[in-house]
This record gives sequence, C-alpha cells and structure tokens, in this order.
Amino acid sequence: MLSVLLKPLLFTVPRRSATATAAVRGMSSSLDSGASTQRMFQLKVDPLTGKAEWVVIEEEEEEIGNQTTPKALLATTSYLDMLNDARRNRAFRQAIDKTVTGPCHVLDIGAGTGLLSMMAARAMGLSESKGSSSLNEMVTACESYLPMVKLMKKVLRANGMDGKIRIINKRSDELDIGVDIPSRADVLVSEILDSELLGEGLIPTLQHAHDKLLIEYPQTVPYRATIYGQVVECTYLWEMHDLVNREAGVSDGICLVPNGMFDLLGIKRQQYAMHCNSMKEEIKLLSEPFKVFDFDFWRRPDSSRETELHIKATNDGTVHAIISWWLLQLDCEGTVFYSTGPDWIHCPSDFKELNSSFPSSGNWCDHWKQSVWFTSSSGLHVFKDEEVRLHAVHTETSISYRFETSQDKKSVTRHDFCIRDCQIVLSPERIALYGDDCWRCLMVNAIGKALRQRVHQLCLVADDSIFLAIAVAHLSKSSHVIPLFPGLGKKGSEYLQRVAAANNYTMDRIEILKKKDLQSTLQDSNQRKISFFVAEPFYYGNDSVLPWQNLRF
Repeated sequence: MLSVLLKPLLFTVPRRSATATAAVRGMSSSLDSGASTQRMFQLKVDPLTGKAEWVVIEEEEEEIGNQTTPKALLATTSYLDMLNDARRNRAFRQAIDKTVTGPCHVLDIGAGTGLLSMMAARAMGLSESKGSSSLNEMVTACESYLPMVKLMKKVLRANGMDGKIRIINKRSDELDIGVDIPSRADVLVSEILDSELLGEGLIPTLQHAHDKLLIEYPQTVPYRATIYGQVVECTYLWEMHDLVNREAGVSDGICLVPNGMFDLLGIKRQQYAMHCNSMKEEIKLLSEPFKVFDFDFWRRPDSSRETELHIKATNDGTVHAIISWWLLQLDCEGTVFYSTGPDWIHCPSDFKELNSSFPSSGNWCDHWKQSVWFTSSSGLHVFKDEEVRLHAVHTETSISYRFETSQDKKSVTRHDFCIRDCQIVLSPERIALYGDDCWRCLMVNAIGKALRQRVHQLCLVADDSIFLAIAVAHLSKSSHVIPLFPGLGKKGSEYLQRVAAANNYTMDRIEILKKKDLQSTLQDSNQRKISFFVAEPFYYGNDSVLPWQNLRF
C-alpha cells in the first residue's frame, strides 16, 4: 500500500491503482486491463521561452529482477508532493470536521484523487454507514479529467467508501441542478489554488458555483484567502529581469538589447512561482508585510478589483521585486490556517497554537511556492521611512502591481513603442544567463575557436537561441547562419533584423528555416553541407533527481 501518500489521514492509495508510482498524475492507459504502458500527464516547459504546457506521454514499464515496475516519473511531480503535504492535509481535515457536523450536501470541485471528498464523507459519518448516501446527506465529487476519475474510484474502493461518494466526470461549470446533482449544495469543499492563488481559475469557478450550484449562504472550506506582499531588494532577482543594465557591463561586442530597443527582449509581466527561502540570505527586506487582497469563498467574488497601497520603507535600498504569498483561513471561526509564506514570516502572535500550519515549522513543499513580481528594469530607489504608493490589480486569473512614480510613467510611454509587436519574451532564468558575463565569454570563446577551423562555415542553430545566432554572425563575416527558431519563428527573424546593425552583420547571411524545410533547401542549394552545429545546453527540470541526468543538448 502507498500509505505514505495519505498517512496523516489513515487513507491509502491501492498498489494497483495505475500500478503504484504512476498512480496520481500518471494514469494507466488501460486501468483495468493490466496493460504495461502507462499514460502520464507531464508538464513540459520550454527552457528558452519558459512557456509551459501539459502533454500526455506514454510511459513503458521496465523489468527489474523478476518484477516489472513503471519508471518513477511521478516521484518528482508536484501532485504527489501535494498529497504528501501533511500541513495541508491536516488543515483541511480539521476545517472539514468543524464544518461538516451533520447531514448535508457537500460539493467537492476539482476532487482529484478524492481526498477532500473522503474527509467530508467521514465527517458526516458516511464511511461507517452500511448503505449508500441519501439526498439529505451526500458528497458529490466533481472531476473533469477522466483518468483521474478512474483513479479516484480505485482510491475510494481501497478506503471502503465505494458508493458513499457520488462522482461526476465533468467540469463544475457544466453541472446542472436536477440533472447531474439533485439539489444545490450546502457546503463547498475545494482546493483549486496555485502559488499565485488565482491561476487555476478560482474566481470563475466560485462565481459559477454561487450562481448555479450552492445555496444562498453556503459554508465553505476554505473560508477566506488573503494575499500578502513584501518589497525586497535582491541581486539574484534583479539579474533575472534587468538585461539592459547587466549587458552594459559586458565586453564581448554582442548587443542583445541595443540603445532605443530596450523593450525588444524581456520577461512576461506576470508573477513567477519561486522558492524564496533558498535566496533568503541574498534578500534585503525593504518593508513590513502588507495585505493586498482578501477573497471570501463563502460569497460570490468580483471578477476584478484595484487597490492603492501606501507602503513605508523599513530600509534604504532599491526595489527589485515584490514577493507575495497567501494565508488560508479554512474555517469560519478562524482557528485553522495554512500559509505559503516564506520562512521569515512567522506565525501571528494571536495564533501561536496553530504554529504547525505555518511554513516556519520546518515543512517544505514544492506544489505551492511564493510568487515574485519584478519591478521595472531600472528599479525604484527608496529611503528608510519613505512612503511609496503601490497600485495592485487582480483579474479573474492573475495579480499585477505598479509603483506610482514619475519614473514608472516614463516606462509606460516607452512600452507603447512599435517594438512591442515583435518583442521576444524569455524566461527569467534565460534573461539571467544572457546577462552573465562569464557565461557569454565561455560561449563566445568556444564559437570563435570553432569558426577559425574553416573560412566559410554553414552554421545551423538548432534551437531558439538568439544569442548563439547573433554570436556566430557577429564573429564570422563569411559564415552563413541558419537558425531554426522552432518556438520563436517569425519573431526571431524580425528580432535578428532589428539588431543586425548593432552587431555588425547583414541579413543576407541569415536564413530562417523550418525544420521540415531544412533538407530540401540544402539539396536545392548545390548540396551544401552543414559544417557547424550549435545549440544551448540546458537543464530540463524534474526529469530526474540528479542534476547531471537533467542536462539536455
């Protein structure tokens, strides 16, 4: 039994539910047939642009000794980490036990493996009853992913709750009263939260639930969520978004962001989930924590709101980022809490008995992190006791910030420049690498050494590396460069054209091709042969535990 998954709750996941290690996010392509191929949900992130998407992959079993076991890809996924989060499980269990105290209709939206549904059923006493649930006391589990629904059924069966919980394989906004569920629910139990809080569609889900699925004044678990923020100075975070000022200090002659084109290359204006505890020693706090927004689960939320915050600086420094987190109040009395705050945020003095629900108790998790919002590249200089104004806005799925300064108004005008239409967006990690003088020097030296071996090179850039394409064109006046740019496409071509003059090359030596056109183009060009092949090495996170097993080229 995989009792380690749900050990604090005395629930188990059966060993044969999609053959153990593929049990939660990875599901069997034939759960009941004993097939040897597993179908996995895996998050794939483009290492250069940072774009992420869910893909379904086939995972073959491998034979170890006399046993056949699936490769343990699930072991490093955030879903399993979430199920092993003892603080989260304990907090939800306590809140559900306080909320579900008698016969009622409980609706679990985004039920997943059925953990919260089982908690509600146990609190209601359904787990001990011999018959099936009735209309007056029932738990409805709503889950849209069919593979997860199949797994949930196995989990319920393994925990003796088969038939105690009504499972519906639909999105919650597809449910109809009288068709899918007999009546509006009295209690909502749901955990559809990401590190930013809103990114998994919390607001539209709550809006539809209050409009169509819940009674007028329902009880909810969680009861309320509060976003907190803190202004910080941190060189590491500055390096991840200020390529303009960092490139001014390099001397390799390559210019990724020429004068007047500072918006040509940058990161997406959004919050990024990061483990801020790991950079705690490099962070200088410039303010006390401040409240940004409250979200009440028990009433219909607004789609968007704005607020202006007046923040008093606690130190002299340069604002590089805003670090934010959320605090869940899970019960209406305010006795059960869960926080995603960093280690330096301690349990409030009023809640000392709840210390185990706060991260300072030593727990570590990967499924929820802190969120980081980067300020403008030039930063904002503050002095101790100075008051700054921060404008915060939330939409249905995200939160954004803007400091109200004259400097910020200038940057808004700059963003209206026509360059924005061909702006290339990269991940913060790639921006940090492109501004690293040491890394650039190593790459330029290696490219220069390779180019000296032949006078007329035909160079293939096999990925989206704009730095390598520019470096080859800049260092060799006779080489011909073919960047494939599989992700950047036309934007990559427009970018190379805009920065050509600043890097001393002409576009007649650059030929953007799609991978499928490469062979035919070379055959039609007097049988040209590629003599120089280049791409950026990178780490493709969470493919396995050991760093050297993550290296890709």
